[in-house]
Amino acid sequence: MSQALTQKEIDALLRRGSGETAAPAPDVVAYNFVRPPRVSKERRAALDAVLTRFAISMQGFLTSRLRVPIDVALNGVEQANFSEFVLSLASPCAAYVFSLGDRLGSQGVIDFSTDVADQLVDRLFGGPGEPCELSRGLTPLEQTVVRGIGERTLDLLREAWQDHLEMKPQLQSFEAVPDMLSIAGGGDSMLVVTLELRTGSFSGLITICLPMGALEQPLQEKQAARQSPVRAALPETSAGRAAIGVELRSARLLVDARIPVFSLSARDLAALAPGRVLDTGHPADVPIELYVNDRLRFAGVLGRLRRRVGFKVTQTVATPPGERTGCGRQGRVL
Repeated sequence: MSQALTQKEIDALLRRGSGETAAPAPDVVAYNFVRPPRVSKERRAALDAVLTRFAISMQGFLTSRLRVPIDVALNGVEQANFSEFVLSLASPCAAYVFSLGDRLGSQGVIDFSTDVADQLVDRLFGGPGEPCELSRGLTPLEQTVVRGIGERTLDLLREAWQDHLEMKPQLQSFEAVPDMLSIAGGGDSMLVVTLELRTGSFSGLITICLPMGALEQPLQEKQAARQSPVRAALPETSAGRAAIGVELRSARLLVDARIPVFSLSARDLAALAPGRVLDTGHPADVPIELYVNDRLRFAGVLGRLRRRVGFKVTQTVATPPGERTGCGRQGRVL
């Protein structure tokens, strides 16, 4: 032989001779460095919870609307390119393009597929809803009927996302040819949600395509706000800082300086009038306490500045006010 066998090939020959079957090779998925997955485990768990709640809402709505027991389950949540999503749609399809709102500024697609759309139309018009393979596109009347289901579906989608994302979806147009969908570039990353609808002997899929670029930043902000609420409350722009500065400059605080207790006779108290000067008996450098909103914050002395009586801070009070003993504003001895 011109080439020696490797140890792996020798082991395979020995197992084949002894009648043993080789163990199946494990499934290995190659990591795509060009388009890595952007849905982390934590975010995937949050998405599953939101979309499962959405599927339950859809089940209740369709059951009451069509008046038959319908089971709606979350079949899959995947990340794919927009071109891959378009290729997965059947032709003709029953796809509705919708906007996510002015804040997100993007578009999505909800595809009922022709068999699901035919099942909905048949049930809404009182038919038995028997499975059939529809090879044509929807008529204008059928598009209008299914559009009402699509609008309610988007309302339920908005309610399911309201705790995580400010979404205001609105239907815009209908498309029966998948290649005519142009809401994003072919290489743009999309979140593809698949719901399985089952009733009696019928089973079909409803597919919703959402742009990852519009969902990623709000989800990151929501996660950061949960992890660090104080940091998330800080302003991120110069306009935010300026607005907070204006609020701080307009804030009002009660500041009062309190001199030590001194005695005053009832006659002097009765003779008090504007402009009257009282002799406290204290020296000029007696310590004065400065209270801010009835809390002791500073200590200092009185002085004069340009013919005005002023207060000079000499010490910051570090002891919490609750641990200090002293007289309050009321009950002073005069």
